[in-house]
Amino acid sequence: MNPKTGLPDSETAVPIGKAVIGTFAKSPCIFYANHDNGSLYISNGQYIMKADPMQLDDLIEQANKRRRSESEKITLRERPELLKYVSGDKGNFELAGEPLEFEISDKFFISLYADEKQYFGYDKNYVDVFCNGENRLFVDDNAGYDANSHNMIVKSLGGEVLGVVLPIRLTDKIYTELADVLPLKVKWKTELERIKENPSNDPYIGKEFFDGRDSYIISALREVNGADVYIVPNVVNGEVSRYAAHVKADEMENQIMRWETDRINRGNEIPAPPAEQESPPAQEDAAAPPRPFTHIRQSPWGEVQASEKLCPGVFMVSAEKNGGVMVARDMTAALSPAALKHGVKHNGFLCFEDNGAKDVALRELLDKKLIAVPGNTKEKAAAEENINKSLRERNPQYWRSRENRQARAKSGKTATANEER
Repeated sequence: MNPKTGLPDSETAVPIGKAVIGTFAKSPCIFYANHDNGSLYISNGQYIMKADPMQLDDLIEQANKRRRSESEKITLRERPELLKYVSGDKGNFELAGEPLEFEISDKFFISLYADEKQYFGYDKNYVDVFCNGENRLFVDDNAGYDANSHNMIVKSLGGEVLGVVLPIRLTDKIYTELADVLPLKVKWKTELERIKENPSNDPYIGKEFFDGRDSYIISALREVNGADVYIVPNVVNGEVSRYAAHVKADEMENQIMRWETDRINRGNEIPAPPAEQESPPAQEDAAAPPRPFTHIRQSPWGEVQASEKLCPGVFMVSAEKNGGVMVARDMTAALSPAALKHGVKHNGFLCFEDNGAKDVALRELLDKKLIAVPGNTKEKAAAEENINKSLRERNPQYWRSRENRQARAKSGKTATANEER
């Protein structure tokens, strides 16, 4: 094996804890690769981690104990190509702060990060494996909107790559749901729009083709088994299919000719763009109704039992011990410095407990007209007065700060930093 760069000889390894054992117990095989400098990397097919060779036998033993069937013991299989994910200069965009956690199903949660234009989703179980200590998380951000290439690169403080977490495909529906909690600075686009944007300026990516029966779009160029291939999913009713064909880069022109020949032979015209087509009526599946998307699972007050969206990025929640208002990170810009002091940070939210702090958040959101009290005029006035009374009694300093801000706003004066506090 040729020497690899970017992997200094180090004894640093990911500890074999419960999270590691639990994830490997679900896999029938452990893949491994030995680096020339003595480092060992192992994988369950969904993430890669640097392991202590002396602990590998113990990991297999502990993982096998968790498996239901004694006849299905975990096997070891060498896979040298694992090293390409952890070698070289990997990860140039750092994932800052704690992730938001989202429930996709009863047993499946994702950890979500975001930059200004898109989200990065990873299986929470695999992220938990690397969350101990002071590891730094990066994205191998070299593929534009190609979310399938945004691997999470886990580095030690010294810069050594300790592991890789492979991304989860985020559907357009998930993007729509997430926009309420963690708004993007750049306007969100559907997957089809993102592919057509073609940030790499590749001559094929973003081009659509029709073979007289099915429509295709060339979505990305990747290396698969040592060869450059184009990823070609179907397009149905304006949506990109989950599964895609692979076409080698040097065969792309021949494939395009085959599509065009098939279209002519079938005598079908190129279909109109999705916007010009009449959408078929939605089919309801009464036997299996779609599961509602759950935004918030944990709060500073315990597991969330109920939540209500007050406005995009702001939720009223009740939990095991208490409740309050949770404001998503990007929505905190709407709050004054005086209000921010009353919140506590938790999983990408600023949280205002139902002990008087909640009324601070509600008062600010009402003043900015981001939320409105339900009911008729009399009911609205009574509800706002209850909030005001609570603030005057429990947070008099904040109440004075608010009155000062309102007075300055009427006079046209600008507040100083000390006055805002």
